Amino acid sequence: MKNSVAKLFWETLLRAAVIILGIGIVAMSILLGITIKKNNDNKAKKEANTEIKTDVSTEETDTTDPTFYENTEEASSEDTEQTVSSKDAKILVVNATGVNGVAGNWKTSLESEGYSSVDTATYNARNLTKTTICVSGSYDGADLAGMFSEADMSTTDQVSDTMTDASDISSYDIIILIGTDNVK
Repeated sequence: MKNSVAKLFWETLLRAAVIILGIGIVAMSILLGITIKKNNDNKAKKEANTEIKTDVSTEETDTTDPTFYENTEEASSEDTEQTVSSKDAKILVVNATGVNGVAGNWKTSLESEGYSSVDTATYNARNLTKTTICVSGSYDGADLAGMFSEADMSTTDQVSDTMTDASDISSYDIIILIGTDNVK
């Protein structure tokens, strides 16, 4: 009788372990499926954003579009008249790399190039891989874009106070979000 009770105990314990392992495998499979679906959705969103950006930038190659090809000489002289140097703008350099000292290094570089009002801050969101120059008002940031490798251009209304540790970002004419592509 002792053998049969011990045998029954071990058989029951083994069956319970198999059931628990089976439930664990099913749960992990479900979690894996959810993770894969989220990754695929994120990839699709990134591809959609890339396609939109590509479509916008390729309009310039349309030779029938008068925006780009009619009175080109006249349009370029108008553009240069409206461009305002960023050297007198109030600039905020935001370290969005996760690497200490990057904003300070860029502040020093900008000041040595003649930019007179440069402050620094730290980005509170995830690290950025690409640098973005956000401009406002009459500043277009074209003179700054040459200092950064392949920086995206945007407007300052795309950056909120909660994204940085700066107290009031609305007072800045230009906000430069330094990505890992421009670590100094």
